Amino acid sequence: MNLKTIISKTSRKHQLLVPIAAMTLGALVLLVVLVVFLVNRFDNTAIAREQSMVESGFAQQMRQLNEIVVPQVDWDKAVAKVDRTMDVDFADLDFGNQLFTFDGFTHSFFVDGDGKVTYAYIRGHHAPFDSFAPFRPIVRQLLVPIREAEARRGPIHPHAQGKGPITRPIQADSFARVDGQVYVVMASLIQPDLGLVQPKGPRAAVSINAIPVDKTMLAPFAARYLLDDLKLVASAQAVTGRAALALRARDGTVVAALSWIPRQPGAALLQRMVMPLICAMAMLALAGWMIVRRSAVVVDELLASEMRARHLAYHDTLTLLPNRALLFDRLRTLLSSLSSRHPLLGMMCIDLDRFKEVNDTLGHQAGDELLKVMADRLRSLARGEPGAFTARLGGDEFVLIALASDHEAVASLAQRCLAALLTPVDSEFGRLDVGCSIGVAVIDSSVREPSLALRQADLALYRAKARGRGCITFYEHEMETAFQTRRVLEQRLRHALEHGAFHMVYQPQVDRAGTVCAYEALLRWDDAELGTISPSTFIPLAEECGLILGIGEFVLRRVFAQTRDWRGVRVAINVSAIQMRAPGFATRLIQIAAGSGIDPAQYEIELTETALLTDSPATMENFAALKRLGFAIVLDDFGTGYSSLRLLHRFRVDKIKIDRSFVADLGQSSEAGTLVRAIVKLARSFHLGVIAEGVETEAQKALLIAAGCHEFQGYLTGRPTDFEVVSAVQQDRQARELRRA
Repeated sequence: MNLKTIISKTSRKHQLLVPIAAMTLGALVLLVVLVVFLVNRFDNTAIAREQSMVESGFAQQMRQLNEIVVPQVDWDKAVAKVDRTMDVDFADLDFGNQLFTFDGFTHSFFVDGDGKVTYAYIRGHHAPFDSFAPFRPIVRQLLVPIREAEARRGPIHPHAQGKGPITRPIQADSFARVDGQVYVVMASLIQPDLGLVQPKGPRAAVSINAIPVDKTMLAPFAARYLLDDLKLVASAQAVTGRAALALRARDGTVVAALSWIPRQPGAALLQRMVMPLICAMAMLALAGWMIVRRSAVVVDELLASEMRARHLAYHDTLTLLPNRALLFDRLRTLLSSLSSRHPLLGMMCIDLDRFKEVNDTLGHQAGDELLKVMADRLRSLARGEPGAFTARLGGDEFVLIALASDHEAVASLAQRCLAALLTPVDSEFGRLDVGCSIGVAVIDSSVREPSLALRQADLALYRAKARGRGCITFYEHEMETAFQTRRVLEQRLRHALEHGAFHMVYQPQVDRAGTVCAYEALLRWDDAELGTISPSTFIPLAEECGLILGIGEFVLRRVFAQTRDWRGVRVAINVSAIQMRAPGFATRLIQIAAGSGIDPAQYEIELTETALLTDSPATMENFAALKRLGFAIVLDDFGTGYSSLRLLHRFRVDKIKIDRSFVADLGQSSEAGTLVRAIVKLARSFHLGVIAEGVETEAQKALLIAAGCHEFQGYLTGRPTDFEVVSAVQQDRQARELRRA
């Protein structure tokens, strides 16, 4: 090949490669320009949205702070105790101490119609009135709209009790800097809610409350809106790399500003894209090699993807233990490998106790961490046993399988498994103290079907949980009979629901004088074949097999139909936790109530603490709907759960019921008396009714009265009675009251 040919070939390559290179380079430059433009737009949009989110969120926080004070200031009793006279003890209990202890308000003042200070409370202590002086300028600004709204409101006319409030909150708020500290200052007019107590003069007293804008307020706000380095600064002037929200006083002056580092997802993305763009230009020269290389990578990825898919098909994604599919595959192999050296197969079904409580109280992340720790402990046990194998069946249920030479070896392994799982778990969520129930089946060569082996272990597990949890139960042939009995009971329960074979009885609730003030509706089931079935037997079964919603609807319809004409007494209806967590439950209850023509104010809905323990939207929505309609809410079995006090803060129940376990120990245990008095005092502080159940002796009743409880339920005051008897008593009572009228 001569020089001319070589030059010609090179030129042609250049003619082909240069345009391609130029086009590729131009495309890359255009791509870079477009990426930079889009990244800037993306960052600006993200910052604008974050600014709007922070502004809206802080405004919402201000509204929430105002709402905290509303129940205290829109109250006839507040008018009587603050406006007409100054009751310092009342002001301490319902304003100064309560707002400081529970809500973080460090300053509480009252000013009368002339603007004079009548009360001062700072950081948990009374303060001299001149401590109000630094707040007076901002309060003057706040009083202007307060007094204008008060004048527009006009005179207040008394309203019948039970018909709802007649006034709307009159409030104003602002920011102020006092002694170098920025505060949210709120002014709230003291006014009646029912009009039973009139203000002292044309200008009522005003409650002034201040809460500092500090780390205590800003830390949860920053966590809620994912703000980085949120802090309070003196000015809202732009600082490079930071965003700010001005906090203005009533007159528009800037008191301070919230400053934070805005998120710039576009800039972060751009930084990551610089090197790939540079590499892309270099890789154009190696296009052929990259195609081959990429083909090899694609093949590797396909093989890895296939392996991952196979692993996911046979393993649990959380604990990485084998799942049910792989369990049956290996179990079939182990059953066929039984020999004279290992003639038995120990199969253990393991269910964690109180796992649901961990999920409900600490969240699913804590539950997931607990499952991982338990899985690791089971793996450690399996390593030292012949043919050992562990799997997760789902939820909080595991399986441990091992070959064994005799029953003692299986029992020993089960005991070591129980001891390992009973050991508390120390985690970032604290100490997680859960146990387990273990059902053990000892399988010999006569069993060849994996499903039969698993069924035997599962039946043993069911018996272990029925015995009280935290124990080991070995499979026995009679368990199969018990299982069949349970199936028959479930079938009869479904039949009873379909044919309405339940009936209601009513147990009276009386006051201190013995007058019946309410009845609790209780469900009873007398089966034609099985006889009388205890609610403690068929209600848990109904919850397990999904019949509780239907049974609950039956109870509502029957109780409403039987009691809608009763006058002068309330009727309490029990609602399960499953019903409260069911979406649309309150809507269905309201439809049934409307169709029955009942007055919701006559009825109480009794809920256990478990029913309110979760923060599910359905539970919150159902609770709010029942309250809006007028049903009273009673917290049953109070004090037996894990979050009694937290529930009183989160849900505005109307009454709490002291559990029978505390009442039974009265007179026998000083701790029980102390606990009952504490519960009654707690109920009074929250302005709640209180009733004790399980009252069986006069001595118990006397101790309850001494503790401050004036409503009782139990065999001492009346046993559950059929509807016909109670209805006759009610008709006779109503007839006597009509004659006296």
